[in-house]
Amino acid sequence: MDAQTTWTMLAAGLAMAVIGTIGGMVRARAPLAWHAHIPWNGLAFGGVAIALVAAAHLFSLLRAG
Repeated sequence: MDAQTTWTMLAAGLAMAVIGTIGGMVRARAPLAWHAHIPWNGLAFGGVAIALVAAAHLFSLLRAG
């Protein structure tokens, strides 16, 4: 994987984490709405996991030169 793909994965992971967090907050405000049935916690967790893996890979790319 090259650096551009890693930056894209990092941005996508952070976006997923932010969307999942906002979705969880909205679910708490309206627990019976249609969007309350979407697994926001899973989306946030997946986003954080992707961002963490991308950040570690980016760190290894930058350290290798």
